[in-house]
Amino acid sequence: MLQTLSEVQALDLELDALATERGQTPPALTAARQSERALRADLQTRRAELNALRQRLNENELELASLQERRKKAAESALRAATGKEASQYQNQELQFATRLQELEEDTMPLLEEQESRQAAVDELQAKVDALQPEVEALEEDERARVAMLDERSRELTRRRAALAAGVPATLLKQYEQVRKARRGLGVVPVTEGGTCGGCNVRLPIFVVQKVRKGQGVTRCPSCGRLLWSSNG
Repeated sequence: MLQTLSEVQALDLELDALATERGQTPPALTAARQSERALRADLQTRRAELNALRQRLNENELELASLQERRKKAAESALRAATGKEASQYQNQELQFATRLQELEEDTMPLLEEQESRQAAVDELQAKVDALQPEVEALEEDERARVAMLDERSRELTRRRAALAAGVPATLLKQYEQVRKARRGLGVVPVTEGGTCGGCNVRLPIFVVQKVRKGQGVTRCPSCGRLLWSSNG
């Protein structure tokens, strides 16, 4: 039974290794994902900045249109004024609107240049994302194939383990699984030729070694508690 249990453990260890391998993303894919995330985050930030700038430009354009209309009306009102005083008031209004128009136009020109620069930066980042996308997709496809292969191997080993474990008494199997969980994957270990535990390397008492080698029941290491077995038993 212990020989069979050791074969079960060999499969368990292989399943552990497959699970570990499955959880390890290839470095190339990890790097590509990180690059894509960084580019997309930068692109999102730049787009938000560009949209904020566009909003500001839209506000300026609306104000410019309003000022031009008010300046025009002030000029027309000055021409229709009944008195010189009234005409002077409208002319002053027109001058104020013209001054504000000039200030706003001077403020808007750098914003237009900045918009062009920010748009170029957004376009450049988008081009980098577009260029990286096929590489990421290819790596993702390779990863799916790798995981599928590992999963198929795991299913095959699981079936083999179940068939082997069916030949081990349920109480012994449960004891093995408990010890294996507590002892980093090794629940059953051989007694070495030198009479030491194959798990913790502690020298075993002679009577323990003899009992294991004679196959007299289930024996555990006095030091680590692992189940002991011998190919000579």
